[in-house]
Amino acid sequence: MFVGRIKELGILEDAYASSTFQMVVVYGRRRVGKTRLLQEFSASKPRVVYFTARETSAARNLQLLSEVLLNTAGSPSNATPVFPSMDAALRAAFERGQDERLVLVIDEFPYLAASNPEVPSLLQELIDRNHSSSRLMLILCGSSMSFMEHQVLGHQSPLYGRRTAQIRVEPFDAMDAAHMLPEADPVRAVELYSLVGGVPLYLEQLDATRTTEWNIGNRMLGQGRFLYAEPENFLLQEVRSPALYNAVTDAVASGYTRANDIASACGMSSSAVATYLKSLSELGIVGRFEPVGPHSRKDVRYYLTDNLFRFWHTFVPRYGTLVDTGMEAEAARRIVRRDLSTYVGHVFEVVCRQWVRCQMACGGIDMLPRALGSWWGTDPARRERTDVDVVAKGLDDELLVGECKWETAPVGSDVIGVLAGRAELVDADATDMRMLVFSKSGFTSECETEARRRGNVRLVGVEEIFG
Repeated sequence: MFVGRIKELGILEDAYASSTFQMVVVYGRRRVGKTRLLQEFSASKPRVVYFTARETSAARNLQLLSEVLLNTAGSPSNATPVFPSMDAALRAAFERGQDERLVLVIDEFPYLAASNPEVPSLLQELIDRNHSSSRLMLILCGSSMSFMEHQVLGHQSPLYGRRTAQIRVEPFDAMDAAHMLPEADPVRAVELYSLVGGVPLYLEQLDATRTTEWNIGNRMLGQGRFLYAEPENFLLQEVRSPALYNAVTDAVASGYTRANDIASACGMSSSAVATYLKSLSELGIVGRFEPVGPHSRKDVRYYLTDNLFRFWHTFVPRYGTLVDTGMEAEAARRIVRRDLSTYVGHVFEVVCRQWVRCQMACGGIDMLPRALGSWWGTDPARRERTDVDVVAKGLDDELLVGECKWETAPVGSDVIGVLAGRAELVDADATDMRMLVFSKSGFTSECETEARRRGNVRLVGVEEIFG
């Protein structure tokens, strides 16, 4: 089932509709659905050459490319390549795209470049020579974030300046993820999203017809299960010294959110931790966040943004012994009864910010955002730290603030007054202040009355988020 990716497909279709040469760079972390996106795009095109490079020798990749270029797939593995060199094979692709639109997809491009380091320079020469006359649409796709950003898009790359479009494929937000979980009601959709996030392959492992507890015990936990082993396997594929990255991730999951605190918890130098955090950020596992509004450098925080990693590093250290002894069901039961509400509450805040962003994009919220996120700082009157879950500042100095409640009881009217007070801490001079209150379990009649009385308060139930 193919869902979402409307914007990404639009970029590809616009490039295809052009009558000129195009080089589109598509990249994103493993498992995020890049290949599925390109297959969906290519399915309706009459002339497509789809080549997936392998982590193998230059000769073998040349043979595979030759086969797809000349439709000779299935030739024996020891056959002599049709083209004598990679230069000749790539030149043939450009020649085939001279008179009619041809799409050439090179998937896993980093593998091809690793086996034959001359490939970027060969492509540079062919593009420079043929871009004004060719109708080739070249798509370079890769999962190695560092390679694609530095060796393809970076200014030191031979291909720098040749791309005509680029697409960084991100995990689904909660609303698109819910389309992959059609049997889940809104509450369970948030809970399941909190387990694995928006990576399509991870979502496919879940059974939305079963309870969250069942999915934790039968999909998330257990030796040999894909999702249980995935965080470790993912890092093994992406980084050297995965144990050190795991230490940093453990520290962040344990509540150490400032760089110096993370370094102390890991017993590492601040410079070393900064390097690991940067790499984890590029991989989409950790995010660096600043409050929306005035703040100091000390207010920067790091949080786990990949929900599968967050689940694993939150619960496996605590319940790993139960899992190792085959008691996954008991571990799942304890997680749901003792920990799940607090754990999902943090994710619900993320989901609410995603919804606000989507509403602004489609006109459901009349504001053009200058910044969107959250806020944390000190309340000078109370002399204590406080925060606001959702904060958006508009281009016309509007301020939108939101409170997110993942609780079993309906939200009362007191929440509105507290939120209004915190809004003053964020921006006391806002020309137009609006408030959103999000709730898992609805609102009391008093809360609804207070929202109507104030006039600038919108109450949003979880059902509306997925409506």
